Formats: sequence, C-alpha cells, structure tokens
Amino acid sequence: MYLPAQQRVRSDIKDRLKRLDRAPDPDAALGIFLDLNLEYDSLRDFKSLCVLIPDECLSAPASLYLRNRKGNLILRRTTLPHEPAPLWADYPPPGPVFRKDAGIFPLRDSSNPDISGLLCLHRPLSGREEEFFSGYARRAGRILALRQTELENRQRLTFINTLMRDIGHNIIVPNMQFKLLFSRMEERLRDMEDKVNALAPAKSNAPDLSTRRALPLLLRDLRNQLDTIARRFHQSSLFLESLLRREHFEKGNYHLRLRPCHVGRQLLEPQLERFRPLLRDQGIEIIDSRPAGEVLVEADPGLISQVLANLLANAAKYTQATRTAEGLPGKTLRCGWDFSDSALGKDRPGVRIFVSTSGLPVPPEDIPHLFDARFRSAATRPAEGSGHGLFFVRQIVELHRGRIDYSHADRMNTFSITLPSPLATEEGGLTCSR
Repeated sequence: MYLPAQQRVRSDIKDRLKRLDRAPDPDAALGIFLDLNLEYDSLRDFKSLCVLIPDECLSAPASLYLRNRKGNLILRRTTLPHEPAPLWADYPPPGPVFRKDAGIFPLRDSSNPDISGLLCLHRPLSGREEEFFSGYARRAGRILALRQTELENRQRLTFINTLMRDIGHNIIVPNMQFKLLFSRMEERLRDMEDKVNALAPAKSNAPDLSTRRALPLLLRDLRNQLDTIARRFHQSSLFLESLLRREHFEKGNYHLRLRPCHVGRQLLEPQLERFRPLLRDQGIEIIDSRPAGEVLVEADPGLISQVLANLLANAAKYTQATRTAEGLPGKTLRCGWDFSDSALGKDRPGVRIFVSTSGLPVPPEDIPHLFDARFRSAATRPAEGSGHGLFFVRQIVELHRGRIDYSHADRMNTFSITLPSPLATEEGGLTCSR
C-alpha cells in the first residue's frame, strides 16, 4: 500500500532520529511529526506520516482508517506486515479506547463533531503514551481535514479552469458566428427591400395588387423582429461574456474591461428598452429624466449593464402605487443621470445614474444593510428574491471606484450609482482619459 511513498517518509523520519542527542520520546516524536508535516505537500505523504511516526519513534505499530464517500471506515495505512482486523465492533468508538493490547483514537475536525477516521496503535500503551496519542490524534485529525479541504479546493479550481476553457470554446466563440449570421440576414433583408421598392407601381386591376401592397408592411415587420432579436442576442451575449469571463475565475474577483461608454445610448437605454414591456405590464409609468446630449464614462459595459438591469428588475418587483400630484394613485419610475464636478468628492467629477420608483421608504434600520450579501429588507420579503442583487451592484460599482446610494424623497425611493467621470469638455460633454 503506497510502499515507495512510505519508504521515503520512513527514511526521512530515520534521518531526523539520527540527529537526536537522546533516545526518542513522545516530545521528539511530536517535533518530527510537525516538522515533516511542513515539508510534505501531498495528502498521501501525510497519511503515511501519521502511522510511521508512532512506529519509528515509539515502536508502536499503527494503522490509519478514514471514511470513504459512503461513510465507511477504510484502512488507508498500516505499518503491520498484514492487514489488521478491526479493533472495534459495529460502530467506531466516540472517544479513545484503551485495551490490553491496543489503543484506539478517533480523528475529528475541530469544526465537525463527527468522526472522520481512527488511529489504532497495536501494542499496550502506558498512561503517558495514552495521553500523548490522544493529543497526537487530535492534531492529526485537524491537519487531515485541512489537507482534505485543500485538495478538494484544488480539484474545484482545476475543474473551474477547465470549464472556463470549455465555455470560451463552446459558447463565447460560437456567439461570434451568430453575429455574422445577423449581419447576413440584415444584408438579405436590405436587398429584398431594394427589390420591392424597385417594382413598378401596380395597376389598380392587377391580380397581385393586395400582395404587392402588403410586401412593404411585411418587410417592415420582419425588420422590426430582426432588430428585436438582434438586440436581445446582443444583451445576452454581453451578459454571458461579462459574467463568464475567464479572468474572473483566474483572479478570484471580477476583472474589469474598461472602455469609454455613452451612458444613455450604450448603458441605460438598452436596459430600459429591455424592461419597458415588463414595467408597462406592471402598470408603471416611465418618466425619462435623461438630459439632452450624451455623457461618457469609462466602464465595463457588460458589468455596468447588469448593474442597471438589477435596479430595473427591482423596480418592476417593488414599485408601489402612491398618490400623484393630481391626487390619483399610480406607479411611477423615473430614470436618468446628472453630472457633477464633485460627485465623488473634491475635484472628483462623476456621473450619477439613478432609478427612482414610487413607494413607501425603506425602514430606517434596514438602510445600513441594503447592500449587504443576502440581506432583504422587511418591506420586500413578501416578494420573491435572494438578497444578492444589490450586493452585486455594490461590488461592481466599488470596483469601478464609484459609489452606490439610496434615498427617499417626494414619495420616491431612489437608488443611484455614481461612476468616476473623465473631464468635462467646453461643449458640456465629457472626454475619457485612459
């Protein structure tokens, strides 16, 4: 059973014993155990170390049993020349058991009360040895749990990296082919429109008069449908690419791909158009408060688009009817942006993008926790949700060195994100600096 590895570990222990200026005792055994534990990276070597330390240092033949995936205790290492018979009956003992010819010591992780394995010593033990091996088993159990967790994490990371390559090869790259397909469909549709427009006017008594009159309307409908499908595809591709970006998984954090973006045309408007039918179905009046012209921010368009999608999705779920200026009940959503030279502090210009919805204010005690992971305000719990959306918003905005805020005024709840802005131009627009 793993003889080459055990022979190497045994040789390392013997080398340490030769350096001692005294006969090996429990203290020396523990020192060698902790020393070699730091040298061995593999779980396999550590399992061998657990049984070879008692055998080489204290002349106590040892066996190590660990649970498999089914929960059964399986012999993993032994220093006996043959496989030993189990020293327990049907169930492993919850605590140390001392027999005339052996000692049994449960292995546990300090965070889990269940037994993860057993260390068995196959000879009589003195009182001091019983005390020593009880502590030795506790240390071995904790280290085994840590190494097992480390191994599982490495396996997960390896799988995730492989999965990311598969996603890039099987999803992201084929999406590029769909972009080419949409381009070809656009060309064919334009060609058909040119041919229809080139047709000579039909006589009033022509048998195909109704068909020829219907062709322009049909082509217009086809173009509208193609534009809708292309926009939806673009948004889905943008979200897929930005969420499944390989760098996220390699670095363990969201990796930004910054570029100059028009706040209205590239960020807010596509999301507003995406949610407009849903908002309309909820009876929500949309008030567009965007100023004339455009502004630029330097942002990751995919991730900031998802931030805005989260805010609009929340608006669809949580907007409440309140009294309008005319005294009538109604649901209202107002969105837009504004620019300030000191939006993020002195001499720190920024663009604030806001989504305001009618409704009761968030309870004051909930406001400090609105952007915490898995937090849900008491006012929103009747609606379905996970409490992750605003936490995601906060993460992405803070990575952009921006800020997210909540306020309530004039019967409107306002969630806003403020992103660092390049310098303002003389025309009132913005210019991005890289």
